[in-house]
Amino acid sequence: MNNAPHSVVISIIAGGLAGASETFVTYPAEFVKTRRQLDPSSSSRKSASSFTILRSTFQDSGIRGVYTGCQTLAISNALKSGVRFFSFETVKRNLTPYFSSPTMSDASAVRNPWLNLTSGLCAGATESILVVTPGEALKTRVIHDAASGGHLGRLSMPQLVAHTVRQDGVLSLWRGLTPVLCKQGTNSAVRFTTFGALKDKLEEALPEKMGGATTTIIAGAGSGIMTVYASMPFDNIKTRMQSIGSHRGSMISVATNMLIKEGLFVFWKATTPRLVRLTLSSSITFMVYDYTLNLFDILSSKQNRIDAI
Repeated sequence: MNNAPHSVVISIIAGGLAGASETFVTYPAEFVKTRRQLDPSSSSRKSASSFTILRSTFQDSGIRGVYTGCQTLAISNALKSGVRFFSFETVKRNLTPYFSSPTMSDASAVRNPWLNLTSGLCAGATESILVVTPGEALKTRVIHDAASGGHLGRLSMPQLVAHTVRQDGVLSLWRGLTPVLCKQGTNSAVRFTTFGALKDKLEEALPEKMGGATTTIIAGAGSGIMTVYASMPFDNIKTRMQSIGSHRGSMISVATNMLIKEGLFVFWKATTPRLVRLTLSSSITFMVYDYTLNLFDILSSKQNRIDAI
């Protein structure tokens, strides 16, 4: 990842572009994952496979059906990624002196895995409260409604927010905040830490590829796989808490109910579509973010040369 300091605006723009890009590419996997999570497991009935859900949705509603709720998630993810990268870089920049020593170079301090872990946790908490929980609540509501033949997916973002607030109150936008905090904290901590470690190892093994797209894509995919398995239980609990008509309860009570009724593996339900999505999204996000920052660096360098003439 580009470690040079950048302004607040540039960090947010780069993160926003990265978040929106990965959403449009990977949304079908997110749609399938949410539909499978909303379908309770039953010993007498096998739940529909990812392929079955995609095929039936496409036959009934076409490509627009598969992208139901995409607008909500794209806006949420653009804001989320902007907040995530800005928070991560801000926290990392301020904490770097505490993770360095007189014998350690600045480059070594910036790559410290504990620094990345701490910065990632802070970034995850920030994005959860400001953006992710409301965005996930709206996305889950739209997909759940569409599964029963509803039309919430046709509403604009302001209309959807107004409808949700009228139906269930303002606090319904933050329903499931605790599992989202746990999920996003785990996501960011694991993603940034493993991405940094994997990219460093790859660049040591393949010095000719240093700074290129190849190492970014491979490291991003690897960090995505690690992130999925670490945070999947929180994602399943969050989806149940945010579904339409869900009973209000704490994360512990919802998790306990799921465990008793559906067994331990319910917490890793729909792992495959999320694995596909996050493996791709991590690669796309880091690649778009790096390329956007590099583009700003090139433009800034050219402007400085023009000013110097």
